[in-house]
Amino acid sequence: MIRNEMKLKNVPREMFDETKRLEEILSVIRKHEIVKTGLTPEKLRHILEDLGPTFIKIGQIMSSRGDFLPKEYCEELELLRADVKPLDIEVIKKEIENELGAPVDKLFKSIDEKPLGSASIAQVHAAVLPDGRKVVIKVQRPYVADMMMKDFALLSRAAKMAKITPVNQTVDFNMLVEELKEVSINELDFRIEAETTMEFINNMAGIKYVTCPIIEEAYTTQRVMTMSYIDGFSIGDIEKLDAEGYDRKEVATKLVNNFLKQVLDDGLFHADPHQGNLEILNGKIVWLDWGMVGRFGKKEQNILKTAITAVVQKDVNLMKNAVISLGKPTKEINHPELFNDIDEVMERYCSMSLEDMNIGELLGEVVELAAKHGISLPRGFSMLVRALVTIEGVVSKLNVDVNMAQLFSGKVMQDMLESFDLKQEMIGDSKAVYDSAKKSLVIPSLSADLMKSVIKGQTKVNIEPVGFEPLMKRVETLVGDMILCIIMASVIISSSMICTTNMQPQILGIPALGFFGFIFAFAMGIFLIIKIHKRRK
Repeated sequence: MIRNEMKLKNVPREMFDETKRLEEILSVIRKHEIVKTGLTPEKLRHILEDLGPTFIKIGQIMSSRGDFLPKEYCEELELLRADVKPLDIEVIKKEIENELGAPVDKLFKSIDEKPLGSASIAQVHAAVLPDGRKVVIKVQRPYVADMMMKDFALLSRAAKMAKITPVNQTVDFNMLVEELKEVSINELDFRIEAETTMEFINNMAGIKYVTCPIIEEAYTTQRVMTMSYIDGFSIGDIEKLDAEGYDRKEVATKLVNNFLKQVLDDGLFHADPHQGNLEILNGKIVWLDWGMVGRFGKKEQNILKTAITAVVQKDVNLMKNAVISLGKPTKEINHPELFNDIDEVMERYCSMSLEDMNIGELLGEVVELAAKHGISLPRGFSMLVRALVTIEGVVSKLNVDVNMAQLFSGKVMQDMLESFDLKQEMIGDSKAVYDSAKKSLVIPSLSADLMKSVIKGQTKVNIEPVGFEPLMKRVETLVGDMILCIIMASVIISSSMICTTNMQPQILGIPALGFFGFIFAFAMGIFLIIKIHKRRK
């Protein structure tokens, strides 16, 4: 599929006037009285719903950002629904014709007038191709992409003008707005979703129990996506599963194993796997709606495997290294405190059996812990945590004894065994033994050299204190204040001595030099008082 840069339609000025839009945003905020009563999770959700498609999409994306919002806010934003009044079928047909460049009657044998779904960004209709194949057409609402980009432009300006501080200090708000904009652009360009869907199909080649809709490339553009019609039923329909003879435990196990393959093998995983996006058709699990996905490189995959291995082996150091390697420190790390916090989490979870362990909750705590210590984790990790929690919810509704922690650890152990090469391990171990033996020969001479330097007083030991940074900063601040006080006292004493003379010129009968000295000392005193007062707040 040839994909050019995303183009935007020009919104008529009467539909999007920046001044009116800003007034609308402010009126919605005033209506919910957040200044008086504060911003509760439920109130935030209602505000985003009132503000329209851009902010609904932002809320949906932010529901997976536990590193920016507290857990209760993320859970509330997961309830966001973008269902809206459907557009008239004639408007939809006009959009299809504009995008595909031909009359609808020639493109499709028929299009159902009643939509299968209508959201704030797109509307979905069932249709039939000229050759008789049933398809689904996803049509973007007119002007929605350009309106969202204009909203993001307003947000970017507001972010630069206002000093907005996140819940923790690991996320820069300006960068967050740009990230949200990038994610939204990807979801607004249906060609990206089509390419992702086809990539998933290639990744699943050879796996018979998984499928997804087939993209009709000739009928897919930036604003219109056409795919095969899936006449299945929701994976959460237990009565239908039982009636058609499906083994629910087998379905749940295959679902989880396939998701783990997406994460640990393919590096491309479905980031919104709720039961509405999972159907059963002819003995296969169908993954729908590939608009929101997460990606992992080999580095992130290996670190994630290391983290799971650390849990299985109850290795705090291994988990600490995994967290630091996976994220990007935004401030100096207090390693003893980080170790203690990880040890606390590990002790709580490692005391459980794998049957009782909730892998989504565990990784969610890792996200919170990383945020606390100023370690910014990649966006894909937050999306993974949300996806894991969603998958666990789907599995629990199937009411079967399937544990993700066991499957996760089993997958990691299996990958380790498959990648294990006995010959290479023996060669590596032999080389290590040889190197160690060779180095051991020089240990006596090195020890003798060390003793000589100690005796001659030439040995220096460098000690780096850890955990004293806050105390040292406090001492530096106090020393700075003391220096200011000494300077101020010196100026006052010097000015007082000058005032005992008849030095000219004079101001109000006081030598000018002494007068200005008192003014300078007074100003310095006021500055010092304000500085101390601010620090105590």
